[in-house]
Amino acid sequence: MSTAHQQSCPISASLNQLGDAWTLLIVREASRGVSRFSDFRKNTGIAKNLLAGRLTQMVEHGILEKHDVGNRGTRFEYRLTAKGMALAPMMATIIQWGNEWVFGTGNEPVKMVSRKTGAAITSVLPADDKGTVFEWDDVAVTRGPATSRTEQNDNLIQEQSR
Repeated sequence: MSTAHQQSCPISASLNQLGDAWTLLIVREASRGVSRFSDFRKNTGIAKNLLAGRLTQMVEHGILEKHDVGNRGTRFEYRLTAKGMALAPMMATIIQWGNEWVFGTGNEPVKMVSRKTGAAITSVLPADDKGTVFEWDDVAVTRGPATSRTEQNDNLIQEQSR
């Protein structure tokens, strides 16, 4: 993994914990019920040493929990925590973006549908605490309580608020 980002920004801070593409593939597999090292490796194609490192980091960051399922630490399972499961909207957005912009309409390798109705899930949009959904053009990024008044943050907020 590359050097940690130092910006006071939720995107850069999140990337420090998510790391790289392998991390998101591990989250994908864990959300499908995969929990064993060998299955993560088989389903993603990641090298053993990289997988071991990513799993350790994800446990340290609270995205996964490591559970001993063998005799005295010989076999383990990895399960998503609430923090890991909270990545679902981001994963859904990546699926939708990839379907549209990488594969194109009619060539989607997967689609998201409601388990109850089978209806296609077509977009993941921001909502307020009352459940009102907004288009991204209606969303402005403003200074939060922990934001320092640096020129870097001022530029970030101005660019994202346009």
